[in-house]
Amino acid sequence: MNAIVTEKLEELRVIVKRLTYCPITIMPKKRIVLPDLTIELWVSQRKLPLVLRADAIIAPVAPDLKMVFGVSKMIRDMGADIVQYEANLAAPLRAGEAFVGTGARFRYKLTALAVIFDSTKRTSASTISQAIATSMRLLREKGARSVVVPDMTENLLAQPNWITVEQRQETAAITAHLLVGAIVSAGSNIKNVKIWVWDPANAQYYINELDQLKKRQQAVAI
Repeated sequence: MNAIVTEKLEELRVIVKRLTYCPITIMPKKRIVLPDLTIELWVSQRKLPLVLRADAIIAPVAPDLKMVFGVSKMIRDMGADIVQYEANLAAPLRAGEAFVGTGARFRYKLTALAVIFDSTKRTSASTISQAIATSMRLLREKGARSVVVPDMTENLLAQPNWITVEQRQETAAITAHLLVGAIVSAGSNIKNVKIWVWDPANAQYYINELDQLKKRQQAVAI
């Protein structure tokens, strides 16, 4: 009984701390419901919204599975580096493959490392789609029913500190198109996907893609 009380008090302490530092985002910016799939769009500046709950999260990586940049590093930090230690034992993997390890306490149970790059750090629409689909299949096999898929724009930028605003916007638009397509192509492996856009400047590209997806679904239904 004392152990249970201690656990609950620790969880409450973490929640209070996050209420202080996390952005106040209490609901998704957009939500669409498709046959066998619900997609939500969550937008917050750099930190995962406190009320955003899912069984798992996906992080983009190269074959060495290192979570050293962009949203991958954020996810590694949320899990106190534990999943990185686990992934080091499984590396390397081929492009399109995935590794599933520990999540972050009180946030999500599992972390999937999706290998969206090859050994030369190149990627393609088919590689991203395959890596996302593999991640979702492995997560489903471990009991996940909901997954956070973060915006990967920063990870796809070759030299993020040396590009123009126009190049960054172009990459964000392409990333939104690729990720939404990959989520849909993954099929019914996961029923609830929550896209997390951690740079609000990129949100409109995802809104556009979800609007287009909804229109295509409606057209098919007619």
